Amino acid sequence: MNFSPTFFPEMGLWLGTLLYLPILLWAIWQAPWARLRDACDAHVWLGSCVVLWLAWRLSAGITPGMEFHLLLMTTVTLMFGLPFAILSASVAQLTLVLEGAASLYGYPLTVLINGVVPALITYVIYWLAYWWFPRHFFIYIYITAFVGAAIAMLMNRLLGLSLLLISDTYQLSQLGEQPLFIIVMLFPEAFINGLLMTIFVVYRPQWVSSFNDEQYLRNK
Repeated sequence: MNFSPTFFPEMGLWLGTLLYLPILLWAIWQAPWARLRDACDAHVWLGSCVVLWLAWRLSAGITPGMEFHLLLMTTVTLMFGLPFAILSASVAQLTLVLEGAASLYGYPLTVLINGVVPALITYVIYWLAYWWFPRHFFIYIYITAFVGAAIAMLMNRLLGLSLLLISDTYQLSQLGEQPLFIIVMLFPEAFINGLLMTIFVVYRPQWVSSFNDEQYLRNK
């Protein structure tokens, strides 16, 4: 979803800005910047920003504001933590703005819906799975990554559509097959995030800050 003053009320965009700015400042303050002193970690994080930009750039849709694209925020959040995930989403969306593919005025609200909300949902699901389920590799992959990504996508779409309806940008009768498209998008989002996290924890576990071999693999 990409919000713009051409179809979304300016008041809603300003409210999005007021919500986004303190979250951005918190992410900058809380991000473990010392981790980026390692050249490899810095390159991986910058690479995640590029991947997000490409994924968000490849969107499809006819109705303004209802575009569909992969989020991949679950993977970024599990790899780098909540603060860096928010910053990755901010950088990716800023790149879209700079190249003219998204609106500057809608930038804060778009980052909130496409970045902050999925990242926060992933973070909550990660901790719920960590405390409620056995700490096992397959629990991490299927619950935290696979199911977490699907729920993050679902909440992203429902919240975005709710904002469009509440603001009277669209009427319920105008949504057409949007609810069906939401269901269709859940599986690819879940599958790709689950696949990526499986590859990373097997071959590059040092890239994944939320995964620990001692807790998820030893003596299982």
